[in-house]
This record gives sequence, C-alpha cells and structure tokens, in this order.
Amino acid sequence: MNSLFQTQHAPLQLSLIASKLCPFTACNSLVPFPRLLKRMMESSTIPMALVQAPPGYGKTGLLKQYYQQLKQDGARTAWLSLEDGDGDLPHFSAYLKATLELVGQPIPVNGLLTRVGETSLSKALTALLELLQGDQSPIYLFIDDVHHLAGSDAVRCLSMLIERAPPHLHFVLSFRGEPCLSVARQRMQGLVSDINVRELRLGHEEALCLLNHLGVESVPEEQLRQLQNRLEGWAGGLVLVALLLRHDPDQVYNLANFSGERRQFSEFFLQDVLSRQPQDIREFLLHTSILDRLDADVCNALTGRLDSQARLRDCESRGLFLMAMDEEQKSYRYHPLFAEFLKRELRQTNEKLMLQLHMVASELLIQTGDYVGAFNQAFATKDYLRAAEIIDTYNVEIFSSYVNAWALVDRLPEDIAMRFPAIILSQIWQLEVRWQFETCRTLLEKARLRLNQIERDHLLPRERIQTLRNEWLHRELMLGMMGDDPSTIQSQAQYLQANYSDAAPLVKGSFYTAELYARREHYQLDEVERLNTLSMECLNRLPHEAAHVFHNAVLAPARLLAGRTHAAIQALTIALRSAVNISGHGSPLPAMLAVHLAKVHYERDELQQARVLLEQYLHQATYIGFVDQAIAGWLTCARISMFDGDKANAFRMLDEADVFANEHGFERLRLFSLAERMKWLLRQGEVDEVIRLGRKNKLRGPASDVAPQKGVSTRDEARALCWVRVAQAEDRLPEALNLAKLWHRHLEAANAIRSALRWSVIIAHLALLTGDQRAAQRALRRALFQAAPCGFIRVFLDEGEWLVRLLRDQLQAAKLDGEPVDAFASDLLERAGGEIPTSQAQAAVSPEQGSAIFGALNSRELDILEMVSIGMLNREIGIKLGMTEGSIKWYLQQIYDKIGVRRRSQAAERARQLGILR
Repeated sequence: MNSLFQTQHAPLQLSLIASKLCPFTACNSLVPFPRLLKRMMESSTIPMALVQAPPGYGKTGLLKQYYQQLKQDGARTAWLSLEDGDGDLPHFSAYLKATLELVGQPIPVNGLLTRVGETSLSKALTALLELLQGDQSPIYLFIDDVHHLAGSDAVRCLSMLIERAPPHLHFVLSFRGEPCLSVARQRMQGLVSDINVRELRLGHEEALCLLNHLGVESVPEEQLRQLQNRLEGWAGGLVLVALLLRHDPDQVYNLANFSGERRQFSEFFLQDVLSRQPQDIREFLLHTSILDRLDADVCNALTGRLDSQARLRDCESRGLFLMAMDEEQKSYRYHPLFAEFLKRELRQTNEKLMLQLHMVASELLIQTGDYVGAFNQAFATKDYLRAAEIIDTYNVEIFSSYVNAWALVDRLPEDIAMRFPAIILSQIWQLEVRWQFETCRTLLEKARLRLNQIERDHLLPRERIQTLRNEWLHRELMLGMMGDDPSTIQSQAQYLQANYSDAAPLVKGSFYTAELYARREHYQLDEVERLNTLSMECLNRLPHEAAHVFHNAVLAPARLLAGRTHAAIQALTIALRSAVNISGHGSPLPAMLAVHLAKVHYERDELQQARVLLEQYLHQATYIGFVDQAIAGWLTCARISMFDGDKANAFRMLDEADVFANEHGFERLRLFSLAERMKWLLRQGEVDEVIRLGRKNKLRGPASDVAPQKGVSTRDEARALCWVRVAQAEDRLPEALNLAKLWHRHLEAANAIRSALRWSVIIAHLALLTGDQRAAQRALRRALFQAAPCGFIRVFLDEGEWLVRLLRDQLQAAKLDGEPVDAFASDLLERAGGEIPTSQAQAAVSPEQGSAIFGALNSRELDILEMVSIGMLNREIGIKLGMTEGSIKWYLQQIYDKIGVRRRSQAAERARQLGILR
C-alpha cells in the first residue's frame, strides 16, 4: 500500500490511500491529444466541467493532461480518484478534506497524518467549506470516476458542496455515464461545460498517434479507416487492437472483421462492464442485444417488463455503451462491438431463448413498420422463407426507403428468392440504378421464366400476375434508360402509361420521366415541361424526395439543351439541397445533380462555382444514376483543366471517362469524350493522332453515314462531331462544312439551342479555314443571337484565338449601341482578354502595312513558315520535321488564319510585311 493518511475519531478510524490523492502518471507517458486538451482549457473559466463516457474513452487520461497543464501554468490543483466503496460519507468526506488541505503542497511519502471522518452530512459539508476560506485564488478540484458515489450520502454531500462552493472553486468531474448528481440548474445558468462521447471519439490522426505510441506503426490507410469505422473512435478498443497487432502483425489485414466476440474485447466487456452490473441489468442487456435499434415498446416485449424506457436511461447513465439515436433520447443502440459481445454471451448461455427473441422481435418490428429490421431478425433464425415473405409482402416500402435493399435479397438462398418474382423485380430496379446491367439482364430472364411458371401452374390470381408482368416491363424500361438505350423507351413508357394505371406513385412517375428522357435524346423538346409536370404530380405523393433527385437528373440536361439555363439552375439548386438533406454532403445521391449544376455554371463562365461542385462531388458521380452525369462531370472537369493550362489532367479526365464508358457500355459517353479529345488534339496540332483515332473508330466513311436523319439521337450527334474533327484533320473541309450545316439545320428546327450553338461555332471555324470570312461572320452572328438570352459563354471562349479575331472584326465592322447581341459580343471579347496580346512572334506594323496578325505563331508554325518562304514543298517539309503531309497542311491553315491570308503564295510576303520573316 502507498503512504497512508489516517484519521481517528472514536470510535471511527479511517485509512486514506495517498495514491488516490494525486494522478501519479507522468505527463510524458500520456498520449497528447491537443484537440481535447484545448477543449478542456477553454472551459477553465467555467465553474464545472463534466466528462462523460463509457469506459475506455480516455476520460482519466484527459483529466490527467488537464491537471498537468494547469499545474504547469501555476494554478492550484487537487485530485481525487474514486473507486467502489468510496460512497460511504465518512470515507468520502475524509478523502475530500485531505484533498483540499493538500492543495499546493506535496503529498508526504512517509508518515501519517490524523484526520476526522465526519458521520453527519451537515458537519461534513461545514468542515469542507471551512477549508475553502482564506486564499481566494482559483482551485481546480479533479474527481475521477464520480459514478462510484451513485445513490449514496457521499453524492449528496458533493452536490451540496457544488451548490454552496465559493466562486474560486472549480470542479472537474468524470463519469462513466450520466452524472449521478443534479446539475440541471447550473446548466441553465451556463455554469457547466459538458464533454461527452461525441467529443472524446478519436479522429483519424489521433488514432494513428495512439497506435504509434503503443508501438504499432505502418498501418495501411484503408485498414485504419476500416478499424475506425468498427471502433467508432473508441480509444480503449484501439488499445486492445494494438496489443493484438503487436503480438500478431498479420492481423492488420483483418481489421474490418474485428468483432466484439474476440477474446481481447470479450474479456474487457465481461470483466469491466457486464459482471459489475446487477442481475436485472445483465438480463436486460442480453435480451435486447439482438436489436439494432432499442425502442421501449420492443424492449418491453422482449424482456417482459413495462419500464424499458427508464431502464434504457439507467443503462445510459451507467455508461453501458448505449448511444442515443435521437435528440429526445427515446431510441438507442449499443456500440457494435458491445452488441456483438452481448449476443455471443446470449448464444452461449441460452441459444434457444435467443432464437425465440429473434422471432418475437421480427413480428414486433413488422408492427412498427421497420420491415428491414424484421427481415434481419427472421434471417438471424435462418428462417429464410419467412425472411423472403417479409420482403415480398412489403417490397414497395422496403425498396423505396432502403437504398441497399438489393443486398438483402442477395443474402437469401437463390432457390427461395426466385419463388418471389416481386422481390427479384424490386432488386433489379436498384441494381439498374447502380449500372449492374449484365446482372439485371440475367435476373430479368429468370423473373420472366418464373412468371411463366406461375401463370402456367395457376399459383397466383390473374390480376396479380398481370401486375407482375407490368412490373417486369417497367424494369426493362428502366434498364433501357439507365443503360442509355433510348431506341424503344418512348413506346414502352407510353404503353405502361396506358395499361398500368394502378401503378404505385413512384413507378408511375418514372413512366413520365422515362418518356422525357427518350424525347430529350431524340431532340423532341416540346413535351419536356408537360412530362415534367405529370411526373412531379406522382412523385409529390411520396413521403420522401429521393425520387425527385433522379427525375431532376433527367430533366436538367433537357432544359440545358433547350437553352433554359435559369430554370435548370433553379431546379438543380433546390433538388441538390434536398439530396444533401437525405444522404449528406459529398455522397452519390447529390452528386447526380451537382455535376449537372457545375456544367451549367461552366457554360455561363461561372468557373468558381463549377470548380467547387466538381471538387466535392465528381468522385461520387459514378456510383448511381445516369450516364448524363458522367458526361457532364468528366468533360466539364477536362475543360476547366484546359482553361487552367493543365493539359495532362484534362486528358487524364478523358481517359477515365473512356474506361468508365467501356466498363458499362456507355457509347454516348465514349463518343462525346472522343470528340472532346479530338478537338484539343487539333488545337495542339496533333493531326496525325486525330487521323489515327478516326481510323480506329471507323470514322472515315462517307458523310451520309453520320448525317441527321429521322429519329437521330444525341449519340448520333456525338459520332458526327467526331467525324467532322477527322475530316478537318484530313483537310476535307467542304465535306465537314456541309455535314455541320445539315446538323445545325436539324437541331435549330428542334429548338435544341445548346447543340445548335455548338454546330454554329464549328461552321464559323470551318468557313474561316476555307477562306470564306463572310460566311464565318454570319455563322458567328447567328450563334451570338441564340446564345445571348441563355448566357452561353464558354462555347465561344473555349475556341481560342480564331474566334476572338472574328468577334473583334465583327464589332469593328458594325457595332450598334444598345444592340443586345453586340453587347454580348463585347462581353465575350472582354472576358477573352480584349485585344490579342503581343508576343515575340508578332511585330508592330505601321498603318500602311495593314492590321497586325490575329494570333501568336508558335515555334513549329514559325519553322514551317520559314521553309515555305524558301520554296520547300509540303512533302519535303514533312520529311524534314518527321510529320505527314496532312499535318503540314493543317499547320499551314493555322498560319494562314493567323496572318490573314488564304494562299500559300501570299504567306511569305505577308510574314515579311509583319516583320515575322526577314
């Protein structure tokens, strides 16, 4: 025993253990957690700090660090550690008196001091208060593990001391659960600082620091993340894991499967938690351990009690790893590791009872509407047929509210699951959303065969069979929409609208969303808003807004295509807010909308808004939803990277898009990504690479192969864009120009403004390359007229120098004050940097020499121009530079465009006039 203080007062004699009066742990042996220590120091001016958490959350360690810091700062500190048996009033008051008398003085190592243990509460309190007279400088009284005083006269003494203590006495108290003394009034007066489990949970860096301190290093990032998820920030659990890893380092790759049934955890839970509880509490814990959510009614049924709500509060106050799930503290859950330990104890002591509890819980949860919980309880008894019946009966409720319901079906034996077509059809819909198309096709075929068997054997009423067949058709419809195959969707959607009138609101609303998608993809935009209204009438009847997110992910691209940018931004912003409320920031559901919103902002040259959205959501945009979000996300990110001058990242984004497109068979994404890649390759002069890509993708056929015809879709447009790029690289400019005009006429007639604008700009560029500057100006003027009301800006700015020159020439030729199109053109020119900056390749020229060049010549263009000036042929230049003759032609077109000539014979003379060549 450590050195003792003895108090004598006949007939009472008490011995005080000195080690309880000081935290002997040296400060340098504690793991520093600056965040938590800072939180404690912030409460140093508040009369009372309460640290509350179950065992193992580091309460004592935190108090010791706080104690040491205050002591180093010169504050007067006092410490008392409590344990079982300290609730006796004379015992407690003697310790407290000794603690207060020793403030600022060293504890004797040897020798005895005499103290009197008071047996009267009032006398004990008076004696304690007398000790606090005199020096009024702050005293910080630390009392660790106050829960050992629960229900005793000692806790009454402490409560009265808190009530009557002078202002300079500060209390720092720790509890395993809720405080066992009344502090409600002090809380209302702002005199209490509470630190609970949420604040004591260790973050990622803190967990890493603790493991390193315990001699465990080099834990892989993924394994540490999995471990953190299992432990939920519980420091004690991390210590137990560290002990295991030091003994068996190979276990580091099995951290995701750490269970409360492991010996390290089970021994702790058994010895330090469960065995310390009275019998009725132990029984309550074991009987309710099978529940994922502890509600009083269900707990009453499982335990045969009527006071489960009070019992839950009691367990929480005892620090029994019980976590409140709502602000009202009506529903709770156990820490997952503690729950696993309790279930193991229940199974080992009475497995028959455990199975009975699971069955009772399953039926009770059905009554409360927790159908997923009911399924899990039935599944735990291995009554797979009953589990399947629950999903079959409540499949609409389960699959409309539980995003991972498909995984429940995967847990069932296939022969049982296939007895219930409704289950398989519901599973298919969720897998379609996740782009698991091959699995869905397989399941659709199995469901079709099962339906045929049911109908042949008359296993269900005819009306039910017809409903299931309509559901099957709906899943086929959804597969076409999610898989981006719009060819038959419009007719399928219209058939279901006419023949499945009693469909659930969620299903019925999707009929109209699917038709909207099909019409959008075929440029039939007149019906978009009507179909939007019909779909929303159905979806507004649902109790949640998740379906609104999917609908808006289809609606937004349609509105953008039609030039309704303001309506698109407004609807996307509202829907994004709802999606965040449902699943949180940075998750896949809001990502479906965020990337579309980023694209609209980019189109309007609102680059900062676009960047923020893409940084937060792009990595989450490839889990659920539609291919449109992938197109919007990757291409917008690539364009921003090009704007920033980060070509490597831009092409990396396009590479990722290609991989994803090939994985899921998204041809439209692949083609739009290819068209974007070709555009930037041409900009960089990589003509041969564009030609190679054209050959690889069979894009060198006649223009009629990609010309707009009846029923063309956006996928056909993407292929036509690629074809035009290849034709431009091969110097087949008239063919490319004719095709561009055909597409422009088709899209303009359909009021597909955004796509028509793209082709207008292409026409202007091709016309300029062929030497027809007037035609280029006309195409640009038409594009400006269409773009101005919609705020489409980047479609022009992304084209670079040639379009800036056209803009400047147009404004110089015929600018009218008050003309909206000219105002828009002026804004574009200002955003592009106004006058083209002078470069080393340009020389100032006198008025008699004509206007300056329209773009800086790069080093390769200067080399080619110099060879042209000495009479070298294209073939000879190509040999000298290691390029094809087609590439040389392409470079010459860029040179002609920049110096303002259209013929080879004029290029050298013009270059000498401008001072580029001598």
